[in-house]
Amino acid sequence: MTIKVAVTGNIGTGKSTVCEILKAMGFKVFESDYEVKKLYNQIDIICEIRKNFINKIPDLFKNGKLDRKKLSNYAFSNKLELHKLENIIHPHVWNIKKTFIEDNSKEKVLFFDIPLLFEKDLHKEYDFVFYTMVDQKIQKKRVLERRNMDFQKFQKILSVQASLSKVTEKFISLKLDTEKNKTLIKNSIKNFLNRKNLLK
Repeated sequence: MTIKVAVTGNIGTGKSTVCEILKAMGFKVFESDYEVKKLYNQIDIICEIRKNFINKIPDLFKNGKLDRKKLSNYAFSNKLELHKLENIIHPHVWNIKKTFIEDNSKEKVLFFDIPLLFEKDLHKEYDFVFYTMVDQKIQKKRVLERRNMDFQKFQKILSVQASLSKVTEKFISLKLDTEKNKTLIKNSIKNFLNRKNLLK
């Protein structure tokens, strides 16, 4: 039976960095954000978004092309609207994830980049959880350097993401400080996997 490991953490804490390290180590990684970006180019998804949001967001489509920044800003400013958008996107992501698991069923261990693991109560689906973390100043700097990002949007995203609590702490198998260099992060991962007999 394949062991499933979730990689999670708040925005800007280094989930992508950890996933790159895991892939370099030869592991298969399901990256939720990457799959979501691809979905925004699908005709059926675009039609659903148009139907649900075109009357709420001025100039949502420019020359027929979806303005993802406007959609994102609107969704993160209203939790009900964010929930509507998630209801369009998430079922497709879960289907892609299911196919990923089936296609890699012979792998000893699979990794999953899941941004809202605890918020969506998904942690129980995984055998282990890797939690990425970093100093708040570094986190803020990383996020504000991103395209289509500003401080207000950063704050709104943080407001829907969980902070560590005693409840979530007990489900975390390994904490990874991504301020450290990649070699140290890789060694932490290798040591953990070695203890669990999961190294390739």
